[in-house]
Amino acid sequence: MMKKMILTAIITFGTINMVSAKAKIPACFPCEKLETIQELPRNSEIQKLVGQKVNLSYINKEYGMLWVSVWNSKGRYVLSDASNSTYFEIEEETAKILKEKHDFDISNAESPLSFWKKIGGKLVLIGIIGLLIWGNIGSKKEEEIKPTTI
Repeated sequence: MMKKMILTAIITFGTINMVSAKAKIPACFPCEKLETIQELPRNSEIQKLVGQKVNLSYINKEYGMLWVSVWNSKGRYVLSDASNSTYFEIEEETAKILKEKHDFDISNAESPLSFWKKIGGKLVLIGIIGLLIWGNIGSKKEEEIKPTTI
């Protein structure tokens, strides 16, 4: 039994070193995600206020691992440049223009995140935790000790 444990430990540590040298597990705790929601016309009043071409976007903090979003927080609408590398907060004047000219009210708008980002990651996480618990409960059967005669 002791030989198996030592062999398992050696293989585990050897594998961890090889895996960590080649690739990292994609995780974000938290990451800021910026998605374009609507492209605004080039010559709109908002473009004139900002001074460059911008789009209506949604930014949020995302917590996840292995490309699965487990939790999202602090979501809000912003204006982003065409490459989504810079964003600008929406002020009252800009919000009025969006409502009047582009028929988009940011104060009453819902989160544009997909079902997978809102709930799907939580379901996957609950499923994994459930499988781990079920696996541990099922493996705790006591082994019967058989008497041996000499």
